[in-house]
Amino acid sequence: MDTTATDSDPMGLPLGAPEAAKKLTFFGYLRARFVAGLLVSFPLVVTLFFGRFLFDLIDRWADPISRQLFHRAVPGLGAAVFVLGVFLLGVLAHNVLGRRILQFGERLFARIPVLRAVYTGTREVTRAFAGNRTKSFRRVVLIPFPNENVWAVAFATTEFEESTPDGPRRQIAVFMPTTPNPTTGFFLVYPEAAVRATDMSVEEAIRMVISGGLVSAGQGRVFPPPPAPRDAVP
Repeated sequence: MDTTATDSDPMGLPLGAPEAAKKLTFFGYLRARFVAGLLVSFPLVVTLFFGRFLFDLIDRWADPISRQLFHRAVPGLGAAVFVLGVFLLGVLAHNVLGRRILQFGERLFARIPVLRAVYTGTREVTRAFAGNRTKSFRRVVLIPFPNENVWAVAFATTEFEESTPDGPRRQIAVFMPTTPNPTTGFFLVYPEAAVRATDMSVEEAIRMVISGGLVSAGQGRVFPPPPAPRDAVP
């Protein structure tokens, strides 16, 4: 039985329902089903391609070990070593002795000029995403970037006052993530008047950034209407 997908398709595919009175020709039927197959296969192919690339990359790192132990390359050994290593790091992070070992490793990285900045930056961003997001990111805002006519999604992290000749001025520090990897981005500081509030949650904004805007929280949440003046309230 052939079922036709609609706009509420559970897979989220843009397969609109044809008109009831419209009958597809044989070639039209083939074309419609081929396009549907492309829409279904594209995310699968991209995911499998990325997974294969990551698998081969990790496997190549373990080639010297497998050749030393087994005198040949063993497919999957690198992935197994990687999974085991991640598990052991998790075990170390949950006991006192392991934390001391990890802290010693962090101090070693902190002494290497180039790696120090890379490790410290990625560690702090990872902690912000993995920890309590309500404390790491205060709220989702829009900032003018790269110019005043363009809005970019950012997370407010800190608010403070700057002393100016005209008096204190409220400033907002934000983290602007990049697409499709939200763990990298830019740290920027804006005057409070230049930042626009949104109704999006942190999770909604992260999904929107990762998808490049394909998964959106809705225009009403990204650009909420300004609050009504108090005088207009009956």
